[in-house]
Amino acid sequence: MEAERNIIGTILEEPVEIGEAFEVVLPEFEDQETLLEGKFTWALTDWYALTEPKYYSPRVQIGDFQWDVLLFPFGNHNKGIAFYLAPHPSDVTDGEGDQSRPPNPDWHCCAQFAIAISRPKDDAHTFYSNKSHHRFNSGDTDWGFANYIDLNALKYPSKVAPKSYLNEGCLNVTVYVRILKDPTGVLWHNFMNYDSKKVTGYVGFKNQGATCYLNSLLQSYFFTKYFRRLVYEIPTDMDSPNNSVPLALQRAFYQLQVSNEPLDTLELTRSFGWDNGDAFTQHDVQELNRILMDRLENRMKETPVEGKLNELFVGKMKSYIKCINVDYESSRVEDFWDLQLNVKNLKGLEESFSNYIEIELMNGENQYAAQDYGLQDAEKGVIFESFPPVLHLQLKRFEYDFNYDQLIKINDRYEFPETIDVSPYIEKGSEQLSNKEACIYNLHGVLVHAGDISTGHYYTMIRPGVSDEWYRFDDDKVWRVTKKQAFDENFGLDRLIDDQIRNMTREQYQDYILARHTSAYMLVYLRKDKEQELLQPVSDADVPAHILERVGKEIEEKQQHEKEGREAHLYCTIRVHTIKNFIHYEGLDTFPNENFKFSYEDRNDGREQPLTIKVEKSINVNDLCDDIKNELGIPVDRDVRFWKMASRQNNTIRVAEPLASPDKNIRLEETLEQNVEESFSYFDLFVEEPYLELEFLNQLKKTTKSLKFDDKLDDELIDELRRNLLEYVGIDDIPKIQEPSTHNLIFIKGFDVDKQKLLGLGHKIITPLQTIDELKVILSELLGLSDTIQFREEINMGNSLDIPDGCQFCTAEISTGDIVSFEIPGSSNVPDDVFPFHPTIGEFYTYLEHRIKLRFSKAAYSGEEYVAKDSPSKTFEIWVCAYIAYADLARIVGQFIEVDAAYLKLFALYSNGRYALKSNSILNEFLIKDFNCYMIPPFEYEVLSIPLVEFEHLRPIKFYWLSNSYIHFQCFEFEIPVMCSVDQFLKKLQAKLSLSNEDKDNVLLWTNNNFKFQSVLEPDTAFKQIPKSSLIFGRILPAELAIHQQITGANRTDSDNDRDGLASPDQDASLSSGSLQSNQVGKLVVVTQFFKDLENRHGISFLFNLVPGEHFPETKERLHNKFGLGQKEFAKIKLSVILVSGHRTSVKPLTGAYTPEELKRIVLYDKMNNWDGILMDHPDRLRSHAGGDRPMFIKN
Repeated sequence: MEAERNIIGTILEEPVEIGEAFEVVLPEFEDQETLLEGKFTWALTDWYALTEPKYYSPRVQIGDFQWDVLLFPFGNHNKGIAFYLAPHPSDVTDGEGDQSRPPNPDWHCCAQFAIAISRPKDDAHTFYSNKSHHRFNSGDTDWGFANYIDLNALKYPSKVAPKSYLNEGCLNVTVYVRILKDPTGVLWHNFMNYDSKKVTGYVGFKNQGATCYLNSLLQSYFFTKYFRRLVYEIPTDMDSPNNSVPLALQRAFYQLQVSNEPLDTLELTRSFGWDNGDAFTQHDVQELNRILMDRLENRMKETPVEGKLNELFVGKMKSYIKCINVDYESSRVEDFWDLQLNVKNLKGLEESFSNYIEIELMNGENQYAAQDYGLQDAEKGVIFESFPPVLHLQLKRFEYDFNYDQLIKINDRYEFPETIDVSPYIEKGSEQLSNKEACIYNLHGVLVHAGDISTGHYYTMIRPGVSDEWYRFDDDKVWRVTKKQAFDENFGLDRLIDDQIRNMTREQYQDYILARHTSAYMLVYLRKDKEQELLQPVSDADVPAHILERVGKEIEEKQQHEKEGREAHLYCTIRVHTIKNFIHYEGLDTFPNENFKFSYEDRNDGREQPLTIKVEKSINVNDLCDDIKNELGIPVDRDVRFWKMASRQNNTIRVAEPLASPDKNIRLEETLEQNVEESFSYFDLFVEEPYLELEFLNQLKKTTKSLKFDDKLDDELIDELRRNLLEYVGIDDIPKIQEPSTHNLIFIKGFDVDKQKLLGLGHKIITPLQTIDELKVILSELLGLSDTIQFREEINMGNSLDIPDGCQFCTAEISTGDIVSFEIPGSSNVPDDVFPFHPTIGEFYTYLEHRIKLRFSKAAYSGEEYVAKDSPSKTFEIWVCAYIAYADLARIVGQFIEVDAAYLKLFALYSNGRYALKSNSILNEFLIKDFNCYMIPPFEYEVLSIPLVEFEHLRPIKFYWLSNSYIHFQCFEFEIPVMCSVDQFLKKLQAKLSLSNEDKDNVLLWTNNNFKFQSVLEPDTAFKQIPKSSLIFGRILPAELAIHQQITGANRTDSDNDRDGLASPDQDASLSSGSLQSNQVGKLVVVTQFFKDLENRHGISFLFNLVPGEHFPETKERLHNKFGLGQKEFAKIKLSVILVSGHRTSVKPLTGAYTPEELKRIVLYDKMNNWDGILMDHPDRLRSHAGGDRPMFIKN
């Protein structure tokens, strides 16, 4: 072995000392603890004698490993010499010392190392070293330097080394090794072939696309073990996991307990109602957390665990305003599930809590109007009454930047402690303060976001038990981490100055960016006095019995499936088809074919299914054939032929070639491997029984009166001929197996028009030169047909062709395995109970090609005006052609629910919406292109009070109702006739909203287009006149309506004088109450919202009334009250006015252009005309989701 490894040189008793100390050659890593250090020198005595491509040093023991160096003197695929270092674990000896066994295959060693070369006798001055570090293991045994030093630099002096490193061919190679402790077991791990369960005892979740945030939250909940037990107590034994969030969560939790492999969350997200789009959309963790808790809380109602979530996660806070000089306080106590804490400009968690309860002083112009006391100085703030046992803290790392109109991430350093005392933030006298430990919270979990606002990844750090051990759960991987990794590395990092960044190396800059963009986003703290209870281990006794049973069974099935997979190469499955299956099969092809888009199970009763047997591939063909005959009830000595079946290029499965003759002593795998290159785990056989051939049966019918024969083959006749054939014919009269090179086997089908069935009739042996007319004669005699038969060849799905009369089979290209079909004429009357009816075989083939199964149910009652409330409610399935006309489809549905088809409205349901089928449509228009049976949506029906054709002439209207602000609205959908007037619509609206007659008469309707005010809708306006692109709004606005009614139709006569007085602050004198008078009770101006640029409009544009004599501060306050935004946010809005004079438009700013005293003198009524505008410059706080986003939801 030593010679094979080319070991050369010697190890010096004492390592040489080069000109640098150990710590200089191999600097210690920060935060890494050394286990031991060592070094050795490998002396090479004649470099010039090296001729082999690689050499090894003798081994040296350092720690538990023997180390050696691998040298490539002529380079390893490059010009420089190469050095590699390798540790070798020693064999493990038993306690007695005389027995040894191989080392643990999972061994590893984390080591820093350096390799130094030096000139013998001048080592201190002429040397060169290089360092690295690596995690050595059985799969990665060596590491080093592929281009350590150029060969010329080794041999000859240079500027760097005035002397050659070689001294008369001698060279010293000194190796420095520092073995490090690996407390987490994953130091420098590449996680290839990493087994989380084996290393940590825990497993993770697979990422579906962008579900890392979901995986992190689920792990946090899983290790809040008290919560896990609560979820287990929700009754779910009658639920389906695809439709029940609690059941899917129970299954996910239990599988985490027992699984050895990472789990996927497909079942859980399906229960949410999510599709692939949701799986690839990264939602907000807090939003997911709240929605999930809401769904679970609803499901826990009227169960033993009702209210338990509140006890676990819900705290109480009090918002108050307390007067300073009088004894008055206004307060409101609210529940909270989590707390959103500010991060920006704060150093850590304690500062965030202090910031949260910070008192705001209300004085001066901001005094509080106290009931019975008038305006008073007051303190406004929040104080906590209690914190929950499990405290979720959301750190506001993401904030909206109004200057840039976008979300940004705050990456600054922000610290959070392992333990926090919340008593300073609890109201004095609170019950929680009476127990000191009840105010101490220990950190349990840290949800981390790595990345920026547009891209990023979530993972979580969790302390699973009461011990001080932290683990990182990163999708499907779980590993142990240090406290520094759990805390310090998730604090974020303050931005460095540009000069510091410019002086960084590339590696330092990458570390800086990673540290700055990695930070905690959510913290989970547990109350200290409840920690033992919250983290008490969960056992199988806590898991519902049906979960144990179902998941246990699934695990067993999976293990069995894996076992079968491992043994699959030894076995194959054979599907044995016979004529008995063929005569019962209705559908395309000879037998059921999985290659087609749809099955025909509904048209078959199971007798078409083949005999399925599993055999060893090594079975003798003779034995296999005998076994099949015994299974089918065919005498073993009966002469039959076994045909291999194969898939053709058109996806049909047809008889192809005979199996090896049973008289050959050959194994099954040998006969299959002769022509099949791919693996054969299963294949199809057809058993040809010559005594069941159609021509022979026709002769038998003529000559044998005692045999019961009803024109067609049936099970009884087949069984009788199998058992007792010799009772009807002599042994010499039994038809022989024909030579496949000269004869072809074809299959015959007949379409019974009256019964609307296409079934197999049998098989026929033909020669290529026979004509189709000979087959016609046989079938006419056999079936007693008098009409002329027209044959077709069934080629594949969507392809059947007529066969000309008198044509030879070779001319028609009919050969073995082909199918010939024909139409069995029916009666002249179309059956009333058969719909849809297919009068020809061609139309029936079209139906078979495009047939689909639709599942119908009654749509939930919408309360819409034209939908019948008390219509029949049924759930049913129907098979129809994908190209069926709507009228025919409605007729079939109407027959099921016993309703006139003209009054039916049908819907296709997709994940992104419900689509109504039109009365003139074809069903295929509402199916996905290239659909298959798994992509057919569910359907619903509604019964209308008017015919659908009339209903379709109604115009769908989306109407936005504003109750008390211009920020929040309710959206209603109406279907109205196009000639419906606004006055008629108001009556519908009154009924919908339960408005009084007075409120209805004070409703103002108007339209917006592209966020611009368009027009007020007059009572006699027909909806036909309203553009479909317009948005329709309505609100009870008696003042605005009265003014509009006063000015409707009037010409613009207001004077334009004094309007330029609003130009600038130095012309403010002209803004005081002017001489412009009007006999109107007010004026109407248009309010438009935008941000920075007038073209960047948003929100609702609406009418606002100006009151005579009202100064600007009162006007602004009235606008604030009508607009509905909070005081603090409204104060940030910049107001301007837009004045129109003839063809000239001017914008005059108000906010910031005048002092408060100057604004008090401005009366907008005097300076503005009807239809002038007020502009509100502020960000769109309620902007809709971007085009690529999807709203978060979990179905209830």
